[in-house]
Amino acid sequence: MQNSDIISSLFWFKNESEEEDKDHLILEQFVHNVEDFSSQYGSEISVSYTAFNLRGPPSNFPDYGDYPQAFVMVKRTYGTWWEEAPSAQKDYMPQNASAITSQDFVEVSFEKAVYPLEVSIFETYNPGALVRIWALGPTTWMLLWEGEPEYVGDTPRIFSPPIRQINVPTRILRLEFNHKLLPYYTELDAVLLRGRQPANLAKHLRNNFSYSSLFYKPVVEKGQLLNRIIASNLHENIAPQIVTPRNQKQIDTGPPLGDFQQLPDETTLCVMKYLDIQSLCRCAQVNRHFNRLASDCILYRSIDLRPYWHCVQSQVLATLSMRCKFLQKLDLSWCGSHRMIQPNYVVNFLKDSGAELTHLRMNCCKFVDNSVLRAIVDTSTSLQELCLRSVVGCTDWICLSALKKLKRLDLYRTDITTSAAVAIIRSNPGLRHLNVGSCKMISSMDEVAIALGGNCPNLVSVDFWKSYSLTPNGIRALGNCKKLQELDVGWCLQAGGSGEWLGWLSVGELRKLFLGALRGVCDRDLRSLIPRAPKLAQLDLLGVRAVTADICDSILAECKDLRLLDVSFCDQIQEAQVVEWREQYPHVSIKRSFQSANLNTAPNPLFLAPSLE
Repeated sequence: MQNSDIISSLFWFKNESEEEDKDHLILEQFVHNVEDFSSQYGSEISVSYTAFNLRGPPSNFPDYGDYPQAFVMVKRTYGTWWEEAPSAQKDYMPQNASAITSQDFVEVSFEKAVYPLEVSIFETYNPGALVRIWALGPTTWMLLWEGEPEYVGDTPRIFSPPIRQINVPTRILRLEFNHKLLPYYTELDAVLLRGRQPANLAKHLRNNFSYSSLFYKPVVEKGQLLNRIIASNLHENIAPQIVTPRNQKQIDTGPPLGDFQQLPDETTLCVMKYLDIQSLCRCAQVNRHFNRLASDCILYRSIDLRPYWHCVQSQVLATLSMRCKFLQKLDLSWCGSHRMIQPNYVVNFLKDSGAELTHLRMNCCKFVDNSVLRAIVDTSTSLQELCLRSVVGCTDWICLSALKKLKRLDLYRTDITTSAAVAIIRSNPGLRHLNVGSCKMISSMDEVAIALGGNCPNLVSVDFWKSYSLTPNGIRALGNCKKLQELDVGWCLQAGGSGEWLGWLSVGELRKLFLGALRGVCDRDLRSLIPRAPKLAQLDLLGVRAVTADICDSILAECKDLRLLDVSFCDQIQEAQVVEWREQYPHVSIKRSFQSANLNTAPNPLFLAPSLE
């Protein structure tokens, strides 16, 4: 019997023995639906490597390895390689970052709301990236667990960290991840929520199946509970401007602050600029003097609310707008889930405080609609950076072509169309960084590439990840971009018939080249590239079946700046050769994907190479 059959038979297992009433209330359930996620390795037209695979019981566990039936986040964040790439981005407000940062998230829902007792994560490849578990309550998110990322070796596991007990039922969890310690991308097979049902719902339902106790004993990781829970409403900490009544004769100046209060305002402001936004809000509540200083607009030129996504509500924007007259950089990424922020509040905030904006990030924001896009264009005409990753549902993308000063544009997994993308590019000849990966509504990526080659001579990086309409004709146009340092054409299958187009590129400054799954690229194509790309540092050949060990020997020997080489699923390269290279070139991180043999069945042919659907 296969593992999946065992799991299915257990899913509605009923224990006929007598149990105490309280045990009857315990329910174990796997994910019913995936509500949201920051990124996925798979495409919108296939289920391989997508978040959809988190639904239901495990498909691969306890097998360990790289399997398309798992959920994989976009391969852009494992290790620290992505921070070294030309397209790397910096935080707008680094003092806001928590001690444990997160890079990706996935939000899942379950069929029944329960009081959570245990959350189990089935990790089947490179476990250890999970750093937070949140539960959605009636009005806000509650933190169940937080821990440092770790690398636990090449072994599958069921991770069941000790969670905080909450007094409200939930059916929605959000998991956050940090991949910095992992040697390769992580894969998740399933999420199991074990909880106590509300008494009024449990009497008509019994489900006492116990996957963990009957099939596999979970390894409960020992971790530290949070010393502090910051899941409070941020807007309650943001003190409004204090209005002094005209007839008030005596003003309460608050507690004396000693010599500190005698410092010049300029000195105090210089100290305050190093504070995170929550500390500034608390300073504003000390007394009137500190309220005036902590509310000074000079302290609010850069605002990053992403670390507070769980508690930022519409009122936060309304309150902050009074302090953001000189706002230049704003990051609202991940904020606004479950209608915590309404679009009209964002529009009003941009009208009040967005005139001087040069950098704006709204990645994975549900509140971004056509009205928000138009407000960006109408109020923030000086924008140089605009990031709208995973924003879906908008139709008026072409209005962004009114912007004329963009240098960075990130539209990963949006539903922008070909005509809108081309119009934006033509309006912004100074564009340096563009991400149009997984944009399924762009029917002709060649037109986008041709527009880049004809209008953006200073282009530094472009990401076409999984653009199935990109062909060599479009890539040829990029030869006009003499400053190109980073190119990702991974899974652009129509460009993979051959690799002759590599000879058309200007690669003198090229540092990162991703060619994943382009089966037509061969040794000859790469050999002509090597002497022309002396600065090449990152090369991804995943699934490029025609390349041999000979060309990899040449690349490793001649590319002196090379630091990352991925030869996963390269059929003509043996594992023994990879081991030898790692010993010979210790300064290069050589990646090789892994799959364990299924103990119950013969390997599925789909596992032997990445799915190219």
